[in-house]
Amino acid sequence: MKKALLIGIFILLMAQLADAQKNFKPIISSRNFTNPSELWEAIGHGVVNYQADVMYIYGKLYVTPQMPDSAKHQLPTLTEAYLYPLFNQFKKNNGEILPGYSGDVFLILNLTAQPVQIYKQLAAEMRPFSDMLTYKSEGTAHQGKLRILIKDKDQLEKINSIKSSFLGLVGSLSDVDKNLDSEKMPLIEVDFTEITKWKGTGNIPFEDFTAIKALVGKVHAQKKKISITNCPSHKTVVDLIRSSKADFVNTTEATRMAGYFEPGK
Repeated sequence: MKKALLIGIFILLMAQLADAQKNFKPIISSRNFTNPSELWEAIGHGVVNYQADVMYIYGKLYVTPQMPDSAKHQLPTLTEAYLYPLFNQFKKNNGEILPGYSGDVFLILNLTAQPVQIYKQLAAEMRPFSDMLTYKSEGTAHQGKLRILIKDKDQLEKINSIKSSFLGLVGSLSDVDKNLDSEKMPLIEVDFTEITKWKGTGNIPFEDFTAIKALVGKVHAQKKKISITNCPSHKTVVDLIRSSKADFVNTTEATRMAGYFEPGK
């Protein structure tokens, strides 16, 4: 009886884990969020990877690609729109942002200017949330759930020249053959137009598909993830992501694309 009960509990846990993994959508949302509810809504659709524009303005980090016209602006801070709601999920779910999802969550920051100043402020703002951060810096490794990445190599070099940072780097197509350390560059981002002229309607040319699948395999062999950006927001692109085994599609229309990843869609 006891053995049957334990088997029943195990099966239930495995079913819950499978449901959570099924709910995960291979999407990076690149639309700037304006408040915590937008991030929680994204999580509700299974989207847990994000990209945001960040600017240092008078001692705070704001989510914006450009300087506001007025000092009375209502722009959200990075902490309000991303860090706090992510940490809320992390604590509520006992160390997981999406229950049952085992992978790292990526937060990709586009630093508009002043990279060193932004990093110093980010490090200060991350202190209350450091438990959820995954990083390896100066020989110290910490396993959390969130990895913060930037795309600009020059900016990261400038930051690291002053102090070794917890930031990782997003690579590009030109980095695929360099086989750089996956701890430092865990993600490769490829523009859709770099790999095919297909517009997302009809069938993708077979030679393009085989080239994309080979590219994905090459990135995975380096223990990196791959994201395809600037894709048409079509169901056919979702089919391409699935069949090529690419890890993410990067899109400003995350909710719409998440719907296409639902079973039976």
